[in-house]
Amino acid sequence: MALIRTGLGLTQEQLAGALGVSRHLVTKIEAGQRVLPASAGIILAWLSQALPPPGPPAPLPPLSPEQATMLHTRASAVAYETQLLLRRLERGQARAQRALAWLRAVPALRAALPAADGERQHLWLAATTAEAEQALEGEGSPALHRLLEARLAGLRAEAAALAGYLKE
Repeated sequence: MALIRTGLGLTQEQLAGALGVSRHLVTKIEAGQRVLPASAGIILAWLSQALPPPGPPAPLPPLSPEQATMLHTRASAVAYETQLLLRRLERGQARAQRALAWLRAVPALRAALPAADGERQHLWLAATTAEAEQALEGEGSPALHRLLEARLAGLRAEAAALAGYLKE
């Protein structure tokens, strides 16, 4: 019964109305807990005659001009969002590269710290190192970069799907 209902695109409520039974009974019958009354069986047989033939689903109808406009609008929004995310990712990656370059240089700088005015240079090293470490927690965060890459992958997939639909 569920195959007939879904094959015709009906809800349980709609099928119940056609059969003259309650939606609750349709639910119980589909779960195998109750039996369909004979009078409803005749109507179910009549409904089953309208089932589409087995096989792949029918192709979607062509897009109307309004629907194509809606897809073009979404494709433009996806392209814009992709550009924004790409720029954000590139800025974050550049920031991370600068921070990592600095953090790699710090041990050598500390080892060669001049004795004269060493306290001021030591404080400067500590402050600049803290800035680099903070950069790796903000926009330079590798975790954030991976999230942005995941969002970009989703947007690219959406853009490809939209382009395919618009070619139909």
